[in-house]
Amino acid sequence: MIIQTCPDCGADLEQQILTSNPPKRKVRCPMCGWEHTETEETIRIPYVCEDRNMIGYVPPACKNCSNHPSNGGTGICHCILGTTQITC
Repeated sequence: MIIQTCPDCGADLEQQILTSNPPKRKVRCPMCGWEHTETEETIRIPYVCEDRNMIGYVPPACKNCSNHPSNGGTGICHCILGTTQITC
């Protein structure tokens, strides 16, 4: 087991989960009041329904992606995840 300690006073830290959307992890020292809230980058991706009516549906961001299976690609499609495209 790992117990994190306060960088200021050395006391054991309390672990908390903030009920935000998305949830955030917070560590707090009950002795000196030091606290830190961890932030994580939020990535939004379109929901694709697996319904029979959606067979053949290609998200607009993937229509011209060479990696999308509908264009003969491998299926490892990063265009809807918002990653930076690098050109050589």
